[in-house]
Amino acid sequence: MQTRLEDLSDRELMLKYQNGNHHAFNILYARHSDKTYGYLSKRLHSKNDLDDLHQKVFIKFHKSRHLYKDKFDLLPWLYTITRTVYLDFLKKNKPKTTEYEEQLHSPIKNEVDALIDIDNEKTLTDKEKLVLKDRFYSDEDFKEIAKVLETSESNVRKIVSRAINKLRLKYKGVENE
Repeated sequence: MQTRLEDLSDRELMLKYQNGNHHAFNILYARHSDKTYGYLSKRLHSKNDLDDLHQKVFIKFHKSRHLYKDKFDLLPWLYTITRTVYLDFLKKNKPKTTEYEEQLHSPIKNEVDALIDIDNEKTLTDKEKLVLKDRFYSDEDFKEIAKVLETSESNVRKIVSRAINKLRLKYKGVENE
């Protein structure tokens, strides 16, 4: 008795899709399209952007299918793709509220920001200083910094986050003085 494609698990379908069975993709799309659409619809207000990103998710899914490893569940892998597409969209379409945000900052805080000399920050490690300068002064992306440091992009993101938190803690009370 031959097993129907519809009865296969996501992993099995993905392996068949990697081997050229496009009907397996149709089944995966039918199973998970609503989930990715729901994830994006909670974060986007424009129907055009929502439809566009949803399509990009499955284009990236198709182009990346050879990267899938069957030792992992498919759904978290698909959500990672969805989240990455969404974050890329946000980077390219930053909200145009800079004037409004600048008005919200007090002059004292802006003076503090101007006074931070990364090189002389004793609370930061040398690696944190380097990453902050590359990220914010040289405007390098996480991928470029990761390549220089021979580490992963997620590790670079963690280093940046840790360094910013250290600076926030250090200068937290300055605004109120």
